[in-house]
Amino acid sequence: MARMTSSRALVTLALLTVTFGGGAQAFPWREPRQTSFFSGLVNALLRSSADFQSIASTADLCRMAGYEVEEHRVVTEDGYVLTVHHVPPFANPRRKSGDSESDRSPPATPAKDERRARSAGTTEEGGRARAGPDNVVFLQHGLMGSSDNWNTNTEEDSLAYLLSNAGFDVWMGNFRGNIYSRGHVSMTHDDPDFWRFSYDEMAGYDLPSMLDYVANRTRARNMHYVGHSMGTTVFFALMSSRPEYQSRVKSMVALAPVATVQSITSPIKYLAPIVSELHFMLRLFGNDEELMTNRLLTSLWDPYRACSNQAICENLQFMITGFDPERADKKMVPVILSHNPAGASTQTLFHFVQGFNSGRFQKYDWGKKGNMLKYGTEQPPEYDVSKIDLPVTLFWGANDWLTGKEDINRLEKLLPQLQASYKVLNPVFSHLDFLWATDARSLVYDKLFDILNNEVRT
Repeated sequence: MARMTSSRALVTLALLTVTFGGGAQAFPWREPRQTSFFSGLVNALLRSSADFQSIASTADLCRMAGYEVEEHRVVTEDGYVLTVHHVPPFANPRRKSGDSESDRSPPATPAKDERRARSAGTTEEGGRARAGPDNVVFLQHGLMGSSDNWNTNTEEDSLAYLLSNAGFDVWMGNFRGNIYSRGHVSMTHDDPDFWRFSYDEMAGYDLPSMLDYVANRTRARNMHYVGHSMGTTVFFALMSSRPEYQSRVKSMVALAPVATVQSITSPIKYLAPIVSELHFMLRLFGNDEELMTNRLLTSLWDPYRACSNQAICENLQFMITGFDPERADKKMVPVILSHNPAGASTQTLFHFVQGFNSGRFQKYDWGKKGNMLKYGTEQPPEYDVSKIDLPVTLFWGANDWLTGKEDINRLEKLLPQLQASYKVLNPVFSHLDFLWATDARSLVYDKLFDILNNEVRT
């Protein structure tokens, strides 16, 4: 292994501390064997004795904002229990836009004094969706994210609310391993085997199960798919390996799309030369299974206790994706921090690191012997995105550390039905700005609505 520079070593140590940390006190159901050395040290130095209040769930946030919401449970073929959140069309009567079928656009924002929470029940398994044949939109989060990603911006700028206000039937998926999808028919999330997955399994089991479920509930012929980050990765993997699912999707919008990751500028590329050693170290300290979840992060990096100022906290939280402190609504930063990251497996992160090493969009690399056993070849099979024969629109930012221009250009050439590839006009627009930037609505969502409106009319 090449000798690491001191700066790379410091970056790696910081990533270990922030990303892989855990704490038995912060997450009471974690076994002591899963507590990392680094997180324990930082936790002892920084965490006050006061307990942290429990955070609001996606459904709670919807209710607080006055939106009707449902929670649905989806069981995958391999036994994982996933949560899908559903916000029906016009779920908040106070924000209902025009009834015209041809006028599906973000409604005008009402005055702040008109915003009052309306109680709305959360239905286990939910009632029958009030969906038309053309207005179903499926939103899928990225790495370490959850359905919270779509409604933790301001009420006026959260995509889930804007879509519902405009009459779209909104469904938000949750991949295995995040805080909403930690169930299994025969294991608990304390079982190390629970965490033996990467985005291969999400593409092979999670996304098809959720799309099937939504299609059956809504009886929609097909739906619109909006993915962010890994939500696009899994979509590309599924649609290229199981083309029969392309008939489920009318159009796809990719926010910060990720397939190959050879041109990324994120510090996670410094993990690439040491990925095997890193995996060994995490197993040594008993935390090779689960990436850090939201409550663990807030217990380590509480914005009002652990850091000297809020900007430092923002950099710690978003250091691996690229972030401009001026991009987010400052009053929402504590909410965003308390919900992110929401959980994932270390194997998933290593899968992306492998992609940087190989330069290929491929299945998980188990080594030559492991690959022969699993795939019958020494090298993992590639996902061929040129087989995705449905309308796809890309949105990407110049300041995105996880979506490099060269990787975008490669994707543009391969997609047979690429409708458009929009480089966001603001040069500082970065990876998470698609979710939480104050100008995400004007720079991205307005065009997104134009795309959906055009597809609805055709």
